[in-house]
Amino acid sequence: MSEDAKKNMHWSEIIAEEVLGTREPPYVVMSGITTSGPLHPGTLCEFMFADAVYKSLKKKTKDAKYVFVADILDAFDNVPEPFKKYEEELKPHLGKPLAHTPDPEGCHKSFADHFLSEAENAMEKFGASPQILRADQTYASGKYDEYAREFSERKEEIKKIVQESSLRESMPEDWHPIMPICEQCGKVATTRILNYENGEYEYACDKDAKYAKGCGYRGKAKIGDHKYKLLWRLDWPARQVFMGTKAEGGSVDHHTKGGSVSTLYAIHRKFFKREPPIMYKFGFLKYKGKKYSKSKGIGHSMQELMELLPIPVLEYALLRPDIQEDKELVLDESTLLPLITDFEHAASLDQDSELARADRKKAVAYSLCGKKEWSAPLTDVLLNYAIYKDWEKVGELLEDKEGAAYLSKYVNSWLERGWIPDKYVFNLGEGGSPQNPALLRKFAESLREGMGEDEVQAAAFDTAKGEGIPPKELFRDAYTVLIGKPMGPRLGKFIRIAGISRIKGMLLEGAE
Repeated sequence: MSEDAKKNMHWSEIIAEEVLGTREPPYVVMSGITTSGPLHPGTLCEFMFADAVYKSLKKKTKDAKYVFVADILDAFDNVPEPFKKYEEELKPHLGKPLAHTPDPEGCHKSFADHFLSEAENAMEKFGASPQILRADQTYASGKYDEYAREFSERKEEIKKIVQESSLRESMPEDWHPIMPICEQCGKVATTRILNYENGEYEYACDKDAKYAKGCGYRGKAKIGDHKYKLLWRLDWPARQVFMGTKAEGGSVDHHTKGGSVSTLYAIHRKFFKREPPIMYKFGFLKYKGKKYSKSKGIGHSMQELMELLPIPVLEYALLRPDIQEDKELVLDESTLLPLITDFEHAASLDQDSELARADRKKAVAYSLCGKKEWSAPLTDVLLNYAIYKDWEKVGELLEDKEGAAYLSKYVNSWLERGWIPDKYVFNLGEGGSPQNPALLRKFAESLREGMGEDEVQAAAFDTAKGEGIPPKELFRDAYTVLIGKPMGPRLGKFIRIAGISRIKGMLLEGAE
């Protein structure tokens, strides 16, 4: 695929074409998260980007699959904010696998399942339906066993690969590929291997992981008992091999020199003697230049985003930029309307027609999102509501009752936050006095029923020019009388929607 051809393609298409051109079927796209707390806006990228690649593959082949990994055997290392009220109850479980930690609210079988359910609900809302691969079940089924044996039996070789690829000067003396789950206390973060031979190992639970201390127990186990997990840098490539992964993404921090992707490449090539999957890199989600961070209170929360922005628009905002770019996601009075206007523009495009490069990419991004649930432009919706303050009336006038009802909850929230441009926020009839009543009266007298918005607009310009007065002075007076502001929405459209006879009367009365 030439560089020139890529310029006309959406990033998901470029990745899909690379997979199709360099890998054999089946084409498994994989992504995953550790469900250790509430879903964060940044984690949307983990499943949305993979879903976009999968959907682009599906357009080309039936032999594509999307797998989402729940890394829920990772250690429970921190009590998230929503569960701080249960901190004393949860503290004894720090260091255990998330899947073995109880849900203090009792609504799910484990701490991990509580937040995995939240992620699954979000994926459903965003139109993603991957196969969910739970780490606890995958280990229990024995999928990792042959890799745990091979890593353990060739420990010095894999240790050297990890050290070199991660740019470490040294490795711990007790480094081992396996992290046993303590039979006594159930912790995985505080154990270490003492001896290993032929699939059997002796371990001690005596490490201090800062957030958890070992219980001191010494035990024996076999790999076939499935009471272990692999170190993260080994788990990832092993999983990719047995799942047949052909494409997987990772954020910029995974792709840094010496990062986990460096180790992944090295293990595939040096240990497994095979080419790794296509590993695409994606940028950070940012808020006013800073990386989204729940702990630091930077950025919108998931709840806020879901309440304040239609999901298809949120999808579009994340899928529209190039995959490697950082994505600025800031909702306020300066960003909201341009974002939705661009989404509406993308919805109007046919990706299979002749389009400019930028427009084609927008069209493809839109095709990967949920669909627009309203028909009229948002600006028309805002103008109608500003005039009539009645959502049923807005739906009738726009001949889109469902679309108006759909947008109403969002518009009301935007109005409360002051995110709607000032020209769409007014009370019709609460005006002031014009500076040139005679000019305004002459314009009002030129209005007649049946005029279109362009005719009304032209009448305003013609009236002002006919009197040798700058048109902006007439517009200023009209807005002043009608809404008490010097500026407003496009006058022709405003007058047509509000009713020509009604506005004519208001202008004539204001000009007296």
